[in-house]
Amino acid sequence: MINALRAELIKMRSMPGVWVTFGLGLPIAVLGVIGVLAGAGGFSGHTFYFVHTLRQQRELLGAGYFALAVLAPILGVLCVTGEYRHKTMTTTFVLRPVRTQVLAAKVIVTALWAVLLALLTLVAVAVVGLPWNAGLGGVTSQVTDQIGAVIPGLVVSGVLLAWFGLGFGTLVKNQIAAILLTIGGTLVLEGLLVALARAIFHYDLNWLPSAAGAALAGDIARGFGAGGGRESRLLEWWQGGLVMLLWGIVPLTVGYFTTFRRDVT
Repeated sequence: MINALRAELIKMRSMPGVWVTFGLGLPIAVLGVIGVLAGAGGFSGHTFYFVHTLRQQRELLGAGYFALAVLAPILGVLCVTGEYRHKTMTTTFVLRPVRTQVLAAKVIVTALWAVLLALLTLVAVAVVGLPWNAGLGGVTSQVTDQIGAVIPGLVVSGVLLAWFGLGFGTLVKNQIAAILLTIGGTLVLEGLLVALARAIFHYDLNWLPSAAGAALAGDIARGFGAGGGRESRLLEWWQGGLVMLLWGIVPLTVGYFTTFRRDVT
């Protein structure tokens, strides 16, 4: 198992797509910081304002969640579809015939990379968000007091989103198609479904991946399900955690039994 983990770490480290994903994480997280401070209720003549409510303080601390919601599934997709793209899956199974070990190694390595991505988004908040908020007149300690409410859930959400991408990639296999579908689902489809459910059925569709992860990460809902003059009511944090667990495990389980156990050529 140790050798399988080492092999997966080398594969992920050698893929340019992984480093591109990390390269995008920092600027997207900074954009999240800008969005939170721009929407913090500034007065006339002030484009940006310091966060002053509990909700805003949590949103600033979790401003990198949007980057995580978009990019963490891509890490999972890359972990498995890279094998099909570069024709190394057969070699992997020959060298490691126990396929459950291969999948377990991919699950663990994907989780490690997702944690690193989550930490990168937090670095963006620490380097840009907290000093900027303090410069606008905010109190840094009021934001950092929310660490326990936001950061553990944020990191766990990133891991579960990465596992969702891993399972999705196991089902789709084509790397480009899987990445495009993942990005489209996060940026377009989920928001569209939320808006339609609210407009037609007056129902808060709050159990899709991004919204459920935002609930798990301490009710950081900015950008997830907002629209129609109000924001969606998120799930409780533990409900978001259960939903995210299902989003992570179900595609992975289905992908294993429908694809991973079949012959690979």
